[in-house]
Amino acid sequence: MGRLKTIKLLILKVSFNLIYQCFYYLSGPRKQQITFATMRSTQLNDNLKALYAEYQLAGHSNLVTFCYHYDRSFKSKVGFLWASLRALRYMATSRLFIIDDYFFPLYAINKHDQNQVVQLWHAIGALKKFGLSLPNANRSILKPHTNYDWVFVNTENDRPFYVDAFDVTTDQVIASGEPMLDEMVKETTQSQTSERPILLYAPTYRPAVHGEEQVLALVQAFIEASPQLQQSWEIYISVHPYVNLPSFKLPRHVHVFQDPDRIKALLPQSKLLITDYSSLSLNFSYFERPILLFTPDYQAYQRNCGFYVDYYSYLGAPHFSELASLMTFINHDLTNLNLDYVKRLKAKTFPRLDGRNTQRVYQFLTHLD
Repeated sequence: MGRLKTIKLLILKVSFNLIYQCFYYLSGPRKQQITFATMRSTQLNDNLKALYAEYQLAGHSNLVTFCYHYDRSFKSKVGFLWASLRALRYMATSRLFIIDDYFFPLYAINKHDQNQVVQLWHAIGALKKFGLSLPNANRSILKPHTNYDWVFVNTENDRPFYVDAFDVTTDQVIASGEPMLDEMVKETTQSQTSERPILLYAPTYRPAVHGEEQVLALVQAFIEASPQLQQSWEIYISVHPYVNLPSFKLPRHVHVFQDPDRIKALLPQSKLLITDYSSLSLNFSYFERPILLFTPDYQAYQRNCGFYVDYYSYLGAPHFSELASLMTFINHDLTNLNLDYVKRLKAKTFPRLDGRNTQRVYQFLTHLD
C-alpha cells in the first residue's frame, strides 16, 4: 500500500470515528430506530427489501433507509464523504443497523454495543472467496468486515466460509435461509415478456486494480460474439453495480443493465444463464434450467481470489475458456444437455423451500430485546 493511501485511510479512520462518537454521545441510540443501509444501490433490494417489508407488515414505524450507489466514478467519489457522514449518524442513533455489502464507514469506528450491526450479505451461498478471505485483506490500515454483531446466511454449510470472510465467530452466524429467496419460492412461474427466449449473461466483479476493465472487456467481447448465435435470443447482460458502466453500441436484441430488481424479474423468465463466478448460478438453479460458465481467466481468478469450494466440481456445469467454443455449444449441444447437475446444485442451495426465511430473520432480531 502506498504511503499517500495509508495517510488518507488513517485520516478517514480517525475523523469518521470522532464523528461517530460525537453523534453517539450527543444523540445516543434510539431504542426503536432500525436503519436499513446499502452503498450498492439507490434503493433497497433483495434481502434488505424483503426484511424491510416484514418490519413494515409488523407495524414498526421508526424505520430508516439509507441508500447510496458507490460505483467508483468521480461523481460517486465526490458524494461519498457526505453519504458517509449521514451513515455515521444513522449508525450512532440506531438500535439495529442492517447492511447487505461492504460498508466502508462502519470499519473506521470503535462501535458501541448498543448499536447492533446486522450483515445480510447480498449473495447467497459461498463460491468465490470474499472479504477477509482474500489475500492481503488483513493488511489494510482499515480492516474490512469488522463490527458485525450478526450475520445471516443461507445454509449451515455456509457458516464456516462467512466466519472466514468476516470478523465474527461461528455463534454470530445464523443459518436462516436468505430472505430474498422467499419471493422466488412463492412465485414459481412468471409470464414470458419477450417473444424470443431470454439468455442472461452475468459476469462477476473483479476486485483487482484492473478488475473493472476486465469486466467491461468481457461484456464487449460477448456483445461482439452474439451474432454467432443461431437461435433468435433476447440477450440481457447484467453488470455489477460497482462497475462504472459506459455506453455500448448494442445490436437490437442485446441489453446491458445494472439493476438488481431487473435481474430478479429476468431469472424466472430466462432459458439460459451464462456466468463465470457469480452466485447467481445458485439462484438460477431453482428453475432447473441450463447454466454455462464462461471463465477465460479461471487460473488468474483462482490465484488472485480463490474459491471456498472445488468450483467446477461443485457446480458441475459445462465451462468454456473461449467464446467461440461457448457459442458453438449453445448452437449445437444445449438442447441435449442433461440437467442433472442443475438439480443437484438446487438441492444443495435450497435446503428450505417453506418461504419463511424472512420471518426467521425477523423473529431472531425482534428477540434481541
